[in-house]
This record gives sequence, C-alpha cells and structure tokens, in this order.
Amino acid sequence: MMVIMSGMYSCTSPRKLKYFTNLSDSALVQLPELKRSEAVIMPDDKLEIRISGANEVTVGIINGFTGTTASAQATSYLVDADGMVEFPLIGRVKASGLTRDQFRIHLTEKASRYLKDALVTVRFVDFRFTVLGEVAAPGTYTVNHERVTILEGMGMARDMTQFARRNNVRIIRDSSGVRHIGIIDFNDKGVLTSPYYYLQRNDVIYVEPEKNKGQIEQATRIGSIVATLVSIIAVGLTIFR
Repeated sequence: MMVIMSGMYSCTSPRKLKYFTNLSDSALVQLPELKRSEAVIMPDDKLEIRISGANEVTVGIINGFTGTTASAQATSYLVDADGMVEFPLIGRVKASGLTRDQFRIHLTEKASRYLKDALVTVRFVDFRFTVLGEVAAPGTYTVNHERVTILEGMGMARDMTQFARRNNVRIIRDSSGVRHIGIIDFNDKGVLTSPYYYLQRNDVIYVEPEKNKGQIEQATRIGSIVATLVSIIAVGLTIFR
C-alpha cells in the first residue's frame, strides 16, 4: 500500500504546486507599473447611467421617470444587438466599441442639446467571468466592481487542484467579437506583469489537467480499496484470533 501511495504523490512535483517559484525572496520586490486596459462596451452589456442637469423636469423625461429626486437616481440600460442604447427624448445613442468614458462624453454631448449643464455618469452593472477546468469550484462569477485580478479570480474558484497544469492556464478574451487566447504561467513571476493579470468582463479562464491525472486518480482509487481490504482483514484477524 505504501508503495502505491508513494508512487501516487510522486507524480505531481511539490514545486509545480507552488506559485511564482522564481520570485525573489527579498522582503520588498519592486514590480514595473502595470496599466489596466479600459473595458470596451459590447452588445448585451448592462450599463447603469445617471443623467442630471439644471432642469429637473427634463432630467425626469430623459431618465424615464418623474419626481423631485430625478437627478439623484440612476437607470439600468441594455446595449442592444446593434450596439445602441435608447433614451427618451435623446433617442438611440451608439455605445458598442466605446470605452465607458468615451460613451459618457458622447452621451453628454447628446444630452446637452436638451439639458443645460448636463452631467452623465456611466458604470457597468456587473462584471462576470468564468473559471473552468481543474479548480475546486468551477463556474461563472459576478462581482459589483470592475477591478478583478487573475489571482482574485482563482481565489473565488477556490484555487487550482493538485492535477492542474499551473504553467499553461488559458485566458479566452472576447473584444468586440474578436477572440484572443493568452497563456498564464503561475509558476513564473511574469504573471504579475502579464496583460492578462487584470481580468476583463466575460473572460473565460481554463485550467488544463496534468497529462497523468488519470494515472493519479487510478492510483488513489486502488490505494483506497487496498486500505479498506487491509482494515477488513485486520478486523477479521482480531475477531477470530
């Protein structure tokens, strides 16, 4: 039994289970500045938009409601299949392909035709990403902020399993219909400066299994069966001694 268990654990090197194996042991490690790329609005995105200005009545019409607190409220809008967002009075406004700030400026110009001192704020309603493969809790995760790192994503999925290929984690990213696949090596400190360090909305993280996963799982099953048989035999010998 001990031989089986020893062979099972030798299949996965302890070094492969560690992150950033080439990171300096210094108390302070200085990394280069990493700029987070701005997210681009895409069809089917949900946006929370707040439009305010000098005329409370006009603000209410544009936002689709009335009342004295109209300027203090925000409304959620769905970007349609054509990449447009439709507002009362203003009409359809293009959003797809623009960053959040670009769309805010564009919408402010449109709103200023009907509203004095127009002020517009825009934010994404939710931030979703998916983790698949050799992690403890695969699934789609939604957070209410826009700054999520690959490390936080792995943390939400409760980390990679012992069978994961930590040096070949794939990030599938859709940017306005163009898909890119990046590779992250968690054994290398380069993950901390990778362009995929910051996740983007709708990213898919895929963690591949080790090639010998089947052998390890089979050894585990055999080890469990052998352990059970040994226990049964030991109990039987004790009873019939």
